[in-house]
Amino acid sequence: MFRVGVTGTRSGMTKYQKDNVYQYLQCIIEGVDEAQFNHGDCIGVDGEAADIAMDLGFEIVCFPPLEFLLRYNHKSDIIHAPQTYMKRNRDIVDNSNVMIAVPWEMEHQSKGGTWYTYDYAIKKKVPIQLFLPREGISI
Repeated sequence: MFRVGVTGTRSGMTKYQKDNVYQYLQCIIEGVDEAQFNHGDCIGVDGEAADIAMDLGFEIVCFPPLEFLLRYNHKSDIIHAPQTYMKRNRDIVDNSNVMIAVPWEMEHQSKGGTWYTYDYAIKKKVPIQLFLPREGISI
């Protein structure tokens, strides 16, 4: 089972990011027998990317936050017990073969859940694919 995790902005994906995430996930699902998509069930990127992955045929695994206010409430195949934001972000990384990061900003930030999770994936040596909001300067 090949497992992909996601971290991203609650503001949602730009069209550029959606197109690139779709193409990336499509390449993965076409190259493996079984694939799983791990998300944190927040509004924005988590829910949008989980919908794309579900449409492509991934098994969807939800690592929800304790707080319900910003939940997407995705109809995932597997739903884990709610955790704090940081704990569930680490769980997503720890349960993924590769991560995708979909930030709001064009450059790395010192704060925020997306960048915390990005940095944690690098620390854990989990490959991470970054999808910036538009073409241009990368981190």
